[in-house]
Amino acid sequence: MHEFGDAAGRLAAVLHLRHPRVHRAAFVVLGVLAAVCVAATLTRLSPLPLLPLPLFGAAAFACRRASSAGTDRQVVGWSVVAALATAVGFWLLGLVGRIL
Repeated sequence: MHEFGDAAGRLAAVLHLRHPRVHRAAFVVLGVLAAVCVAATLTRLSPLPLLPLPLFGAAAFACRRASSAGTDRQVVGWSVVAALATAVGFWLLGLVGRIL
């Protein structure tokens, strides 16, 4: 853990397997966001709300990799990828909502 600063080390400890509720909560949030995309597609009768689904899928993959990572560096890396993919997907969902 000497590779990271104190804040990154604490983040890795929170995101590691010692706290599986964090991973379950992330999967639930991603599932809800994916359901919102599908519901918006059915409501708006347009395929545009499906655009964020690949990003949410990538975030779920990154969450799975973070939960099974062996080192703190991998945990932080995959968690950052998951957070960025979720944020960009959420932003894209809002953008599509404004367009439609």
